[in-house]
Amino acid sequence: MRHFLIPIFCGGALAIGLLTQADAGSKTLELGPSTVEILPFGLMDEVRRADLTVPMQVQLYNPGASTVRLLDLSLLTPEGEILSQWDLNDMPLQGDGGAVREIYMDMERVNPDFSHRHTNRLYIPLADREEIGPEAEAEGMRRVIDGVEELKRTGAPQLHNAPFEVDLSALFGADAQVGDLVPFEIRVRWNDGSGLTQQAFLPRTISMISPFLPPPPGHWSFGRGVGAWIVGDMHVHNCRDEAIGGCDSCAAESTNITGAFTNAQLKTQFQSIGFDFFSSTTHSYCINSDSEFNAVLTESATLSDPSFVMLASTEVSGAELGPQTANDSADLLCALGFGDFDVHHMGAHNISSRKAGGRDGFLDFCDFPMSDQGANSQAINGEGGFAVAHHPASDFWAYNSTGWMHGQESNRVWGVEVWNGSEGANFWQAFHRNWWVDRMTEGMILYPYSGSDTHDTVYNFGAMHTFVAGALDQSSLTSALRGGNSYLSNGPFLEATLSDGGSRGLPMGGKASTRASRIPPGFQVFVDVSYNVDLTGSTLTVYRGEVGVGETRIHTSTGLTGAGSFQVQDTLPTSSCWYRAEVHNAAFQEAAVTTPTFITLR
Repeated sequence: MRHFLIPIFCGGALAIGLLTQADAGSKTLELGPSTVEILPFGLMDEVRRADLTVPMQVQLYNPGASTVRLLDLSLLTPEGEILSQWDLNDMPLQGDGGAVREIYMDMERVNPDFSHRHTNRLYIPLADREEIGPEAEAEGMRRVIDGVEELKRTGAPQLHNAPFEVDLSALFGADAQVGDLVPFEIRVRWNDGSGLTQQAFLPRTISMISPFLPPPPGHWSFGRGVGAWIVGDMHVHNCRDEAIGGCDSCAAESTNITGAFTNAQLKTQFQSIGFDFFSSTTHSYCINSDSEFNAVLTESATLSDPSFVMLASTEVSGAELGPQTANDSADLLCALGFGDFDVHHMGAHNISSRKAGGRDGFLDFCDFPMSDQGANSQAINGEGGFAVAHHPASDFWAYNSTGWMHGQESNRVWGVEVWNGSEGANFWQAFHRNWWVDRMTEGMILYPYSGSDTHDTVYNFGAMHTFVAGALDQSSLTSALRGGNSYLSNGPFLEATLSDGGSRGLPMGGKASTRASRIPPGFQVFVDVSYNVDLTGSTLTVYRGEVGVGETRIHTSTGLTGAGSFQVQDTLPTSSCWYRAEVHNAAFQEAAVTTPTFITLR
């Protein structure tokens, strides 16, 4: 994985020419020939349920030279039949000569970890993005930051985020089946000022995707009582994380200008893709008062019900202290804003009070007040929550102060986000997984977690699957996620438990501690693996990890299809260790990772 440094440029901001009310002074802007582009931010393209009405939105943008007036937005069948229509009330939309287009172009040229542009790309496919060198990258970032600051100053009169609702039952009909692909069109009409009504169309499709695969029939494992497997997203941003047009806006979010959703809207979207929970992780620098966080607590209570839970959480910016293990370009971005600290991001899940970390002013995401990882993780865990290192090996906001890090063995960081949905293809990131394995090799007990990191709409990715005992509520969900009886998956079922071949066993996330002298030489343990995979043929690997040594593959099965189980026998090592499993299909499109079982030898 690459890391790079951003040169720091002094001097004034790079100018971007936006046509604004301030530019126009007191004169009246004349209507004239122009255009409106429909930008597809905020659209879902996959669902698992067709019985819901789902909120979506598009961003309307005028790159022309003159003001237009927006008339209406419609959802159409491919044949032109209007399914729904929304009045845009003759709203003026000023032209900017293409300035916002240039901002979006720069967002796609620079590192997508900076711009959150791994997906939702308009102009440059991710596979076609060329490395442009640190100086050009720094200039592009500077242009993005300055351009967004100008948008915030003027109120972005050339952009309008247009919300609407999609009745999925009207699109799919009464007999929706997995694999159904439904085309539709979004149309916007406007008055161009010459007496003519103009219109633009955005063709889209939405598909019905397969449900997550269940456990094998009759499945049982150690530690399992009455309950159910549920699925959710542990890294979700909402309309509080927008630089413009937010609820409230957060100036420090310098690249987020596409529009976002409330937590209530996100709940409906998550339900439409078959999820049972999400953790609302607004950036700490966007929540600058107790009252703001209390609003999140209220939403958590209001939106949670017996079938769905929202956890009140935060993505906390924490100070990086001590020696750094890698270069992190975000640290220099912090210096660009004269920040007080180099920082990392930590998921503070199911907390009951605000956790400070930066401020919501322009480029203030690295400023005081901010605590270090030890103080943050202790405060989070002390409230009954749990702390997760987010995107630890990323080029931006990485977790570099590993020398100061401790895991569950010290009641500090509880786990690691090894699958970040925003960082490219729908597959776990090897660099995050390897970072996690390196920390366990150093002796830390850490669970794997996943999150989409969405800043726009909900989408399908390698989600968190956990077994909740009893009724679903905030308490039982938090206990399940803290307990680690979980796996990460975008489709397959996978579980790996550990036993002595008799009645004693550990579920995923299980921890046992004993004196090394009590383990007889050559002591045998058994890894029981249960799976349910697609029919294309999958490869399943079982790993043994040892503190001070690393991981060893102790079993690999290839060509697996459907549901099944098997047992792997192994000799327990003489050092503290863990066991876990991974599976992926032949096309590397579906995958799963289990939480390890841990044995600590004293």
